[in-house]
Amino acid sequence: MLFLRDVTFMTTDPCRMADFWAAALDLTDRRDDEVETIVADVDWSYPRLTFQLVAASSARARQMHLDLTADDRRAEVRRLQSLGAKELRHVTRDGTWTWTVMADPDGNEFCVTDP
Repeated sequence: MLFLRDVTFMTTDPCRMADFWAAALDLTDRRDDEVETIVADVDWSYPRLTFQLVAASSARARQMHLDLTADDRRAEVRRLQSLGAKELRHVTRDGTWTWTVMADPDGNEFCVTDP
């Protein structure tokens, strides 16, 4: 049996990225060391988010992409912007499914979709 354990971001600033994603996803527990920061739910269930230190960040080579679903996409986009995310564009497919492409503080793109 295979399951998702961690989603790992390679970054030059693990603490800053962990701060953003912990606040964005309401992850309350955290472990920091010299080379990585991990954020998770209080019970440390999977999946968790790991932010590993790298010497230099590449624009695309190490990028991670998450797709998130929100009950109120517009409100969630505003909340994520207040945490430091940038709104990049809106996409509508077939006139029914809409999502917003955003970037986290390191420039990693992620999407916030309607349910």
